Amino acid sequence: MIQLEPISGFFRRERALQAIYPMRMLIVCQGKGFLCMNSGDYPLLNGRIFFIPEEGLVRLDGEMSSGYWLSFSSLLYAEFLQQHLDPQAKNLFLNLSFRDLDPQKSSKTYNLLDQLKREIDHKRDMSYIAQYLSLFLGFTAGLDGYLAALTLDDLQQVLRFRAILEQFYKQERSIQFYAEGMGMSPGRLNKFLDRVLGKSLTVLIKDRIMREAEVLLLHSDYTIDQIAEILGFEQTTSFNTSFKRHKGMSVFQFSRLSIS
Repeated sequence: MIQLEPISGFFRRERALQAIYPMRMLIVCQGKGFLCMNSGDYPLLNGRIFFIPEEGLVRLDGEMSSGYWLSFSSLLYAEFLQQHLDPQAKNLFLNLSFRDLDPQKSSKTYNLLDQLKREIDHKRDMSYIAQYLSLFLGFTAGLDGYLAALTLDDLQQVLRFRAILEQFYKQERSIQFYAEGMGMSPGRLNKFLDRVLGKSLTVLIKDRIMREAEVLLLHSDYTIDQIAEILGFEQTTSFNTSFKRHKGMSVFQFSRLSIS
């Protein structure tokens, strides 16, 4: 579902880059020459990140001293879109686009990619990888503006927290559990989350559960009772109460709207 490889060397446009998955990115650390597509030739500049649509072969003409070639599945991209609902996210891979990063953001980007590569090599669970990728896309595309001010250590900690949350939000609600996973005290974790994400652990867990509830109600054949059980609610009435507080309507009203 994801392929990430360092890329370097001399390239000629006669030979296309191979990608296993449809969503493709070229991250240029140091390079000169051109990325050649049907829509035209685009200069390879240091710190430039290309978001490449599925259609068309990707060819390079020039030298890549160092960079990364990333491709990933539409399923992983869908997880990113669930977290980024604005049109800019949906259009990110519609046409070829690129973003130039300053040296500080470039350094963070390369470090995040190195970390992502290690997680992939260790064969982490895909739900875990999806959180890394989603945050990386939000950061490099400039969609998560708050991330730009964070230190590299903060970014890596956010990545780790989101990955742990994704694995355990259905069954774990305890601050102690997440604090141990992060190697922090409960108090320090809550302060960290409030500083970098502006929300407490309780709110972040509830947001994630409700987002999953909407997905299951819209795109699964589970009954409401089954969805409540999947999401860790002992009673369907508790699920309905939480959903109504979050969405402003009951589970039954939401289900009827989705059908219509």
